[in-house]
Amino acid sequence: MCIVLFMDLDGTLWDHEDISTLRPPFKKTSDYSFIDSHGVEVRVYKIAVDLLNYALGQGFITSTLSWNIPEIALDALKTMGLDKLFHYHAIENHPYKALMALRIVEALKRVTCSRVIPIYIDDREIHVEEMRRTFPGLLYIKAWRTCSDLRECIEIINNYLRNIENNPSSL
Repeated sequence: MCIVLFMDLDGTLWDHEDISTLRPPFKKTSDYSFIDSHGVEVRVYKIAVDLLNYALGQGFITSTLSWNIPEIALDALKTMGLDKLFHYHAIENHPYKALMALRIVEALKRVTCSRVIPIYIDDREIHVEEMRRTFPGLLYIKAWRTCSDLRECIEIINNYLRNIENNPSSL
């Protein structure tokens, strides 16, 4: 069994609403911020980084899940060293997040995981219905509203995983 944490980028990992509109090169200005070539500042949410580090420490597989221009989003991730927090990058310039996530899940099933349990974190709900149709029983966390601190996020994830462990047919 593999647990995959899919994390959106815009508004979820960082505070910018559309990283694809920014212009590289990016420059890191602090542990949690960077600017583009025009001086537009982007702040990375510490809670997102902490949650990714928690997931990695628990042995989860992590993946971006973003509707962006891949080269720009990946450049921003690399500038901040955040690319190292993800096993996979599902970044494509179209709105079909469930399709991107499904490709990752199917690849994992072919290679290492007999069963994949997805967790999806996004600041907007526009993709939730599509994701739930594709992954029944999906845990969706609305970024930094469903849980407002790391402890609360971990508790929600752990309760979800305990429920699956006690009731395997819930997915």
